[in-house]
Amino acid sequence: MNKYIFAVLLFAVPAPAAFAAGPSAAAAAPQVAIIIDDFGLNYKKTPPDEEWMAQPGVMTFAVMPESPRTKKVGPLISATPTKELIIHYPFDPFQSLKLAKDKVDPEDAVKTLKLLEKAMKQIPNAKGLNNHRSYKATQNRPIMNAFMAQLKPTGLYFLDSKVSEKSVAYAEAKLAGIPTAMNYIFLDTAELHTQAFCVKMLKQAVAHARKNGSVVALGHHYFRTTFDCLKEEMPKYEKEGIEFVRGSALAR
Repeated sequence: MNKYIFAVLLFAVPAPAAFAAGPSAAAAAPQVAIIIDDFGLNYKKTPPDEEWMAQPGVMTFAVMPESPRTKKVGPLISATPTKELIIHYPFDPFQSLKLAKDKVDPEDAVKTLKLLEKAMKQIPNAKGLNNHRSYKATQNRPIMNAFMAQLKPTGLYFLDSKVSEKSVAYAEAKLAGIPTAMNYIFLDTAELHTQAFCVKMLKQAVAHARKNGSVVALGHHYFRTTFDCLKEEMPKYEKEGIEFVRGSALAR
């Protein structure tokens, strides 16, 4: 073959995708979704809502229905570009549910639907929903199956807070065809919520994201220690290439 023709053919062949894209597209940044629960409930030492809104990092804030400050805090979150608003929906112990094992009790289904409808009116512009506590309900397949059928027409995504290792909420949301994600780790607990503990848990969450591509980590808005932890640690991880995203970005 003529050397000139061979050279033309060689350079006409498309380069492999990884080579053609260049080094900048070699790997996607690990993604971390920080979910902050229990907005609407305030205590004496709770960091003010305005301080949470001023946090520069991307976070998702979950607001309780039926709380004294629900209607005030929802609009604040919706108006903050770096924050996403979701509903923090309680089953047990806040609703008195029978939680039958074989099939959903009709009264239970009525109760969960009524609270869902009320929550959507009280917290408009929400993008998703996660469970507040609900240790027993999230293990009960009949009520989770029924609730996901109620949730699907709303267009909201579902995030399983994973308060129980036996939770079936994530699985039922997936079966219902609802975009869903699941909490991997808690940044604080009622018993242990020091800043050092939050730093440790966030480090574990980031390590999981680096290994698996993404992670959801959940904390609570009334702990100043959690607030300070995120304020200090998130910018450090961003400099290391971690991308903090809304919960909706990981709901698939």
